[in-house]
Amino acid sequence: MKKTLKTLMYLLLAILLVSCSSKDASSETTSTANTTPKASSEEKPPAPATDYITMTYSEYATTDENGSIMTQILSYDTATKQMKKVFQFEYTAQYPLGFYDKPNQVVYYTQRVGTDKDYGDQIFVRDLSSEKSTQLTDNLFAVNYIIPSGDQLFFVANVKGERAIRLGAIDLTSNEMRLWGDDDKLVEAITLDHSNKKVYASAYSLKERNYSLTHQDGPAGQNNFKMPTYTIYETDYDLKEKTKLFSKNYWIRMLMNKEGHVIAFGDKEYNKGQIPSIVIDYDTARKTTSVSKWETTRLQRGEANYSKDGSKIYTIAIVKNERGLFEYDVKSNKFTAIFTPTAGFINNIQVVKEP
Repeated sequence: MKKTLKTLMYLLLAILLVSCSSKDASSETTSTANTTPKASSEEKPPAPATDYITMTYSEYATTDENGSIMTQILSYDTATKQMKKVFQFEYTAQYPLGFYDKPNQVVYYTQRVGTDKDYGDQIFVRDLSSEKSTQLTDNLFAVNYIIPSGDQLFFVANVKGERAIRLGAIDLTSNEMRLWGDDDKLVEAITLDHSNKKVYASAYSLKERNYSLTHQDGPAGQNNFKMPTYTIYETDYDLKEKTKLFSKNYWIRMLMNKEGHVIAFGDKEYNKGQIPSIVIDYDTARKTTSVSKWETTRLQRGEANYSKDGSKIYTIAIVKNERGLFEYDVKSNKFTAIFTPTAGFINNIQVVKEP
């Protein structure tokens, strides 16, 4: 894709990072691969019987580099290997997010709302049958995750007037919002266990991070920043629990889950892609952790996760200088390209597992 769009993506993401102390994400990314999949019409399907991947993808609406950027919500069926476009909206958010809820035929997405002086990214829901959109929030500034589960919509966001990055939930029947955490919490990543109705969150202290920034004593010319302590928490769908699973002085940038396990990917330093990530496997039954190194191709932020049977990981990665969506076979350590666009940019994915 053209360098202008790539640069714009970085700048927009940088705004998000500075404004809400959020994901330190896309310095690992470069663009590459196929053509945009064409939309296909289909009748409203029943609940999915196989995994599918919902993906947010942005590209120029025309060949004019000064023109508008459109964001698409794509869906990839892991059984049929088919990709389709389900919705498209204008790129106005600081960093666009989207989620295709296939069983209910709705799409959740973010867009900027407000004036130049008073604005924020808000969460919307689009009914694909009626083609009507409804705004669900009005008090958010920047949004990092949106994941529906049952009658709840979970999100990670900076609320206007706060410094914290909070985990939250919206009751989709009453529109009531609940928040988890406090003014000192910065939630970095989440993953959901839909079967057991648990949310796992990686979070750290804003005060500790700021102290590390202002007290970088050590040899000149070296990175003397001390990584704050990242803690993995477990909470229920009511967001009333706050159980600490483990803590590490790593940038725990991504969480995945498979049956009975929460998998954390961490780095000793921010954006050091050439250094293997540390993988922490937490056994939820035994309440024990094991630590290893991720020795193969780096998994990019965006968010990776296991298939239902645990045999595959679907992830954004850079393989042979092509950035895109890949399927990683856990046993063979083989990456198979699914979608590697040459025009456009994959913002994020979510793996939706069969119920």
